[in-house]
Amino acid sequence: MTPGAARAVEERRDLPPRLPAHAVLAVAGREDLPFALLHGQPLYLHALRSLVSASPEHVSVVVAGEHEDRVRGEVHDAGLAVSVLAVATWWAAAGPRLRGSLLVHDPLCPLTSPEFLAEVRRTGHEHPGVSLAAFRPVTDTVKTVVDERIQGTIDREGLAALIAPVVVAAPVLRAAVAAGDQPPLENFGDLLSWLRARGPVELVKGPSLARRVDDASAVNLLECVDEVGRRVHTGPGGGRSGG
Repeated sequence: MTPGAARAVEERRDLPPRLPAHAVLAVAGREDLPFALLHGQPLYLHALRSLVSASPEHVSVVVAGEHEDRVRGEVHDAGLAVSVLAVATWWAAAGPRLRGSLLVHDPLCPLTSPEFLAEVRRTGHEHPGVSLAAFRPVTDTVKTVVDERIQGTIDREGLAALIAPVVVAAPVLRAAVAAGDQPPLENFGDLLSWLRARGPVELVKGPSLARRVDDASAVNLLECVDEVGRRVHTGPGGGRSGG
């Protein structure tokens, strides 16, 4: 082998792992809540725009069959160049083409910023053998109940609220594709359990606005929190405040 060829081989060995080449917005399994309006647009479109901004190469939206036509039309009208796949067939259609790791976003975390998605994406790039899951600290008081009576308070320091995104590590994804082992995108709790059964998982703390919404009232609350935050950071004339 010539010195030049040896250097080329060494350079290929030193190449860093690729950033997640594919990203999925998992709309299926969440009933109609992803279509609730936030600032006048469906939750899933907010999440999809952020996902496309953070991971523009190959983005798919996985939906229930009954929502496929609607989502395809709304995505087209929004000018977003992504694939819309039915949950029953997405793994067979997309699985064989998946390379590297997989970034999974949840439409029920609609205000997760492109910056945070990109940050988690980079973290997955730097730790290619580890899957990642974003979380928020639990701030509510959690009580234990026995026989319909409150017995005590659980220490919140040991609790975390799962949010988006999740990164499926490259070795886990590669083994799943080879085995036809479809990750359960319909529920992030199930997805986290699936990942932990297949390799190490690290938690990444997310920002407040990345919180998950569970019902219509939580959507309204998130919209109010977002509007208040915008007012705080914007002066009376529309400029940024100095505070």
